[in-house]
Amino acid sequence: MAEQTATRQQSSFLVIAVLALLSVFPPLATDMYLSAFKDIQAAYGAADGAMELSLSIFFLGLCMGQLIFGPVIDRVGRRGPLLLGVAVFCASTLVLLLNDNIHLFIALRLVQALGACAGMVVGRAVVSDLFEGREAAKMMTLLVMLMSLGPISAPFIGSLLVTYINWQSVFVVMLVIGLVALGLSWWAIPETLSAEQRNKEPLSASLSQYAGILKRRKFLLPSLAGAFVQAGLFAFITTSSSLFIGRFGLTNIQYGLCFGSVTLGLVVASQVNARLLETLSVARIVDFVLPVYVLGGVGLLVVSSTNELLLLLVPLWLSVAMVGLISANVMALAMRASHGNLGAGSALLGALQFGIAFLCSSVVGSFPSAGALPLALGILIPGLVASVLWVLFRRSE
Repeated sequence: MAEQTATRQQSSFLVIAVLALLSVFPPLATDMYLSAFKDIQAAYGAADGAMELSLSIFFLGLCMGQLIFGPVIDRVGRRGPLLLGVAVFCASTLVLLLNDNIHLFIALRLVQALGACAGMVVGRAVVSDLFEGREAAKMMTLLVMLMSLGPISAPFIGSLLVTYINWQSVFVVMLVIGLVALGLSWWAIPETLSAEQRNKEPLSASLSQYAGILKRRKFLLPSLAGAFVQAGLFAFITTSSSLFIGRFGLTNIQYGLCFGSVTLGLVVASQVNARLLETLSVARIVDFVLPVYVLGGVGLLVVSSTNELLLLLVPLWLSVAMVGLISANVMALAMRASHGNLGAGSALLGALQFGIAFLCSSVVGSFPSAGALPLALGILIPGLVASVLWVLFRRSE
């Protein structure tokens, strides 16, 4: 019995590790090229704001892709759509490398995002297929923690590539990682949705599925709260290059280290969350940490005009770290409320996250020369909205 338990744990960790690699695609495809913004803009002769637009478009693609993949994986299973999505990511990355037009570059970023989101949708659904309750929250925390390695390492790796090779090498590395992930997915990810469990309704019925899930307050309210918290993280991603390189004059490598040090808070918070789940409920943890996230936004607003980078990084680190504590827990709550339609629930959860991220990043990205103020407001305002939504959720329980 002990050997069987150990084997199951090893198998579960392998599946989670591969799913985490797949879920790293979005941060990999966003964070790794941030330090190359100026080089890519110069190479294409693009106007100011074009690179920020390519980032926002990627978030829009993630939103759209979630809605596409969600009902599909409930109908045909998890494995096939996952492999297709990874293949689309690889193919679009290859074409992007061969492209010489900024408009096509932006369009390919949309397609790249459509493929990248498959791992996110399938990952959440597979965790919910295999685990329940507190165990699901722990596995979701592990998934978020492993995913966090992407935001930490990607900017630094990208800065090294841009500094010592060229910006195209960033997308070569993306392609190689994509191909490796495709092979690992084929080998390690099983089909976790049996034929008997699959949704027999036509795909055209997905709209009614979405409508039905959105009517569940226990799904909608924590999903929206988590999405607005995530919007603060994407505000940081969108403004980081112009802020750290443009305003504070950091080199590409210094920027990568600075970005990584901030996102390291996600890993620290995920470790803390795993410990807290031993004694506290999922919702209770959010009760405590959401006000801390807002407090970080207030602090960031107060010091937004400072010329001292360290003074800016302290409240920024605090807010970003809280994302790691909040996200896994609200995801577990939302997925629990989408029982019976886990694929559609996972898709809606991701679509809300990246739809709001698209709006937030588009707004803050419109002010590349405004210093830290757009970033501060991009964290504080969504944080306040998330707090209101969370209070409504707790009152509805």
